[in-house]
Amino acid sequence: MAAMGDSVQRASSKAIRSTMEFVATRIASSDRLMSIAYDLINGDTFAGLEAHEEMLSDTPRIEAYHRGIHRNVGPGDVVVDLGTGTGVLALMASKAGAEKVYAVEHSDVIEVAEEIARLNGVTNIEFVRANSREFVAPEPVDVILHEQMGDELFNENMLQNILDLRDRVLRPGGRILPGRFRLFVEPITLHDDMRIRRFWNIDLPDDIDLSGMERSPVAERFDAGRNDLFWLRPRSVAATVGAPQPVLEFDLADLATPFDLATSYTVERTATSDAIADGCAVWFEAQFDDETVLSTSPLDPVTSWGNRVFRLDRAIAAGDSLHIDIDLGVLVEPSTWQVRAR
Repeated sequence: MAAMGDSVQRASSKAIRSTMEFVATRIASSDRLMSIAYDLINGDTFAGLEAHEEMLSDTPRIEAYHRGIHRNVGPGDVVVDLGTGTGVLALMASKAGAEKVYAVEHSDVIEVAEEIARLNGVTNIEFVRANSREFVAPEPVDVILHEQMGDELFNENMLQNILDLRDRVLRPGGRILPGRFRLFVEPITLHDDMRIRRFWNIDLPDDIDLSGMERSPVAERFDAGRNDLFWLRPRSVAATVGAPQPVLEFDLADLATPFDLATSYTVERTATSDAIADGCAVWFEAQFDDETVLSTSPLDPVTSWGNRVFRLDRAIAAGDSLHIDIDLGVLVEPSTWQVRAR
């Protein structure tokens, strides 16, 4: 089942995101409690067709999975599709030649997947209604197939779910699709007409002036405690400030535990031209093999994933450097992440 996506267009509503951030502030110290909370909420989030319509209409997503599956699944393979949703990825694995596919899904939408398989005459998929942590494979598994990536990569329990399944069912030398990942937190410049300005810097017609709100105690009361971030609108990024480099890279084939990933980083980016660093945007790359990569970069074709931006509002001259401190807090909950530039 696919990841939670753009806060407006993908499956998560503002209410769901607010609920998760409320939960995060109280149970972020417990990865197990956070995992349970996500399982409960994601079950409801992906139970209807609306979220799946958007994901299946995401051309870059579908094309990357189709290429990745057909390049890496073949005759005789036993495949587990983790979080099958509507079963489309499981069907792709079957069409690629898999001998057997176990499609694991813990929500009612598995009934839709079963019907799609029936209507397409596919008979080698066994649908299993269960949480993946309860799934027991009756035979060694050659491939774990999944789409467990959230907007900020980790916030769909990807690491916990896949590492658990890998350790229990994947044969030695088996494959995880996608298995290699790169996370980016990059300073970006927005197009002028797409810039999301601070409240008191917004120009309005009829000489309506908001500048006095910058130091207003009324505005301060409503602004206090918010995360200083926003969500990118599609095609709003003009350029990155400097050459993008991943903050972290990992391979699910050899990552021992989620705790092996560091969460504190300092990066430096040098501006190639005079610019405004509007903020640091988050995106990821998911790699199936050396030639098949799914990117959620705002400079690549638009996907159903959203891009969170940590606001900077920093003017920078060509040749100057930004030093950016990144604290990923609790990986599974991006509301605990912090980004600061100096």
